[in-house]
Amino acid sequence: MTNFSSKEFIAKVVALDKEAISILVDSYTSHLFKAGLGVGLSEEMAYDLAANTWTTFLEVVPRFEGRSHIRTFIFGIFYNKLSELRRANLKFQKTDPIEEIMESRFQDDGHWNTQFMDPILLVQNSEVLSIIEQCMEHLPLLQRSAFMMKVVDGEDTDVVCEALGITDVNLRQLVFRAKSKMRNCVEKNFR
Repeated sequence: MTNFSSKEFIAKVVALDKEAISILVDSYTSHLFKAGLGVGLSEEMAYDLAANTWTTFLEVVPRFEGRSHIRTFIFGIFYNKLSELRRANLKFQKTDPIEEIMESRFQDDGHWNTQFMDPILLVQNSEVLSIIEQCMEHLPLLQRSAFMMKVVDGEDTDVVCEALGITDVNLRQLVFRAKSKMRNCVEKNFR
């Protein structure tokens, strides 16, 4: 069993000793692969990420000073590569999925596609109003403000955006998230 923390082993790794590097690759490749799967990558992407991690490792390990465990160093590279991969994938996404979700859950006038109870009965029920108020208090301030101004008060989009200092895309996202959180909160507490 190799002591990965020993100065002798670290010196060999930094010198790119093939045997030491081979031991590391054999010991940690499956961990890198499983970590890739664990963050939701496909098997192919997880394998590629592990390979990219080792490629970068070989490029930068001569500068490794041994102030952290070699495993920490390897996984630091892994997480940096994962961040790069996610940033690169964001560039290639053609549409913002929030738009599709909004389209499917809400009518053109902004109301939910399905009604769970008669709205008049809901308004008359003080327990429900109390639940709604409690749910509103749990929304982040910006979501709550956007929701109140746009949905409750019916303000024009331009007015809300100017008042909150956000774009119309941000407003749609904030309102969508607020509606989703409100719906989930009300459903959870009303049962």
